[in-house]
Amino acid sequence: MSGEDTRRDLLLAAERLFAAGGIDGPSMREISKAAGQLNTSALQYHFGDRQSVLAAIIERHHRDVEPHRLGLLDTLEFAGGSGLSELAAALVLPQAARLDHRDGGPEYLQIIAEVTARPERFAASFAAVSAAPSMVRWRALVTPFLPPAAVGPPLHRRFAAIRFLNGELATRAREHHRPDHRLFTSHLVDLVTAILAAPVSAQTSRHIHSGPQNPADR
Repeated sequence: MSGEDTRRDLLLAAERLFAAGGIDGPSMREISKAAGQLNTSALQYHFGDRQSVLAAIIERHHRDVEPHRLGLLDTLEFAGGSGLSELAAALVLPQAARLDHRDGGPEYLQIIAEVTARPERFAASFAAVSAAPSMVRWRALVTPFLPPAAVGPPLHRRFAAIRFLNGELATRAREHHRPDHRLFTSHLVDLVTAILAAPVSAQTSRHIHSGPQNPADR
């Protein structure tokens, strides 16, 4: 078996175990054994540490996600503009396509949801995903559609939509008995559109101007 084959087997095993037990769950030795490696240090030999394994998993799937999203944004801009629902679709569809991707797609969705839910714990991976060209471009295009008070801290409306999206996709990815995702995906686009478009209430505005109640709200 070539070194490249070994690396792929290790990544697939890590995807399965990270999705099942959380990114911090399985040990490096357990992942190596699950990949069929007699040398239980194989994962460390090929990738170094857990963060590097996580980065490699994300990069493997973003080779498809990134051009898909960039293509959708290109189409919207070529058409002379877009509405909020079209931009929501450009966020949702490349990720939702992983539901039908049998080569680790559902596992990836569960992993990226954990990264988004715990951005401080997985800061390097979260930063890499956020800095992807398609996401930088998407954030710039969607910002004019948002209520001004919802852009940036403390509301972080764009991040709230992304975190909701990934959480819903992770839940769906665990439901292996569902073969058709068209209705789910269309409804998810609707929900993400609604999150982005939701007005900032007068009560929320008062809380913003009175300052955070505790440091976690900053």
